[in-house]
Amino acid sequence: MMSYTIKELADLVGISPRALRYYDQINLLKPAKTSTANYRLYETPQVQRLREIMTYRALNFSLEQIQQLLYKKPSQRQADLQQQLLKLRQEQNKLNSTIQAVQQQILINQGVSKMTDEEQFAIFKQQKITANETAFGKEIRQKYGETTIQQANQQYANLTAEKFTEMQTTETQLIELLQTALANHKTTAEQGQEIYQLHRRWLSFTWPKYSTAAHRGLAEMYLADQRFIDYYDQRAGSGATQILHDSIEQFAK
Repeated sequence: MMSYTIKELADLVGISPRALRYYDQINLLKPAKTSTANYRLYETPQVQRLREIMTYRALNFSLEQIQQLLYKKPSQRQADLQQQLLKLRQEQNKLNSTIQAVQQQILINQGVSKMTDEEQFAIFKQQKITANETAFGKEIRQKYGETTIQQANQQYANLTAEKFTEMQTTETQLIELLQTALANHKTTAEQGQEIYQLHRRWLSFTWPKYSTAAHRGLAEMYLADQRFIDYYDQRAGSGATQILHDSIEQFAK
């Protein structure tokens, strides 16, 4: 089995000998053995472990996190890496979409390319999807799963201009009703029912399949995450998210 000195291994993988000495010190990567001259020697298993360490480092894991990961079973580490790969591909898709939109806009500004209203609308919708993914993608995938979110994104991307306008109008009506309820310091049963129905209709433009359980789950998420609270409270007023949540809880049966 081939052996590498600390300098040879450092040169091979592109890190410093100092880093390898530190990995040894914290028991993250021990050498296979030491030579008669007391030099650290590394063999194939250590090279493989170092490659895995560097993969996790590239994913911005701390050394403490990597130590914990390396204690897991190989099957568990494989599952972790598969999940990280999925996230990277999602980020890559979002980045590619943004790059395409910027390139297209440069060509339009230069007068090289012209776009139809439909083409511009398609790019606009994709930008909205990208922004939503960036803000809430992780949370909504954890709650509803990859397939459901992909279907919702596709349904949104396929909205016609008419349906998109209906969706925007529905949200405007919802915000106005929340403002009214806040102004009156009380939400009547009739208002709560209408708030619930408007929010359900707004969801229907992107949700492939509706369920009251999923709707109530979304309402809980709204209160659990400050970013969701801000979305409605900044549009309708402080307390609007609570009213929306309570209305969904009461009428989503």
